[in-house]
Amino acid sequence: MYKFLLFLDPYLIKLYRLIPEPISAFFLGTFLIAWLAVFIGQLSISVAFLLNRKYVEKLNKDLVHWNNLSVDALKSGDKEAYKGANNEANQVFGKLFFVSIAYSCASLWPAPFFLGWMQIRFGTVEFPLPFSIPGVGSTVSFVAVFICFYVIAYFCFNRLQPYLPYFKRIHALLETYEQEKARLKSITEKDETSMEAASRQSEANSS
Repeated sequence: MYKFLLFLDPYLIKLYRLIPEPISAFFLGTFLIAWLAVFIGQLSISVAFLLNRKYVEKLNKDLVHWNNLSVDALKSGDKEAYKGANNEANQVFGKLFFVSIAYSCASLWPAPFFLGWMQIRFGTVEFPLPFSIPGVGSTVSFVAVFICFYVIAYFCFNRLQPYLPYFKRIHALLETYEQEKARLKSITEKDETSMEAASRQSEANSS
């Protein structure tokens, strides 16, 4: 990994030489590195997502299917059917949860990679703070600067994703999954239906 970072060094350092003033150049370069980390991370997610698209679609459909079956069984008073369907829904939800964790890891891996390169170049660089923070001190390293820019870049990218070539397709696909999840029935619907029925019955009796 170290040799690979050294191989990339002549290319990455160019981002820090776009302007002559060293402090401004550092902040601009780190900002661009943070954007590059976010872009590569989101690209990694999109590739993983497209490779596993059919599997994710199946999980989403199975979740809606088993969840709605469990709610319908509860409404009809069939506890055994409810337990069986609810167990299946929980298993599918668990699979979707771990898939989302895997995607999150795929989006974050470039950050420590670029931080490793910055450690080689800027390991001794520190910036003074206007006040001292307990446990941190009166200075921060390049890591704090990178993290701040990374967070900004991440949220900006999420806002821009629906308008970016290629990524807008991924965004549209994810939106269809959210629409699919909107079909999930809630157990509270059972209580709401019962309350509405009771209210109508009460009104009929009073009339």
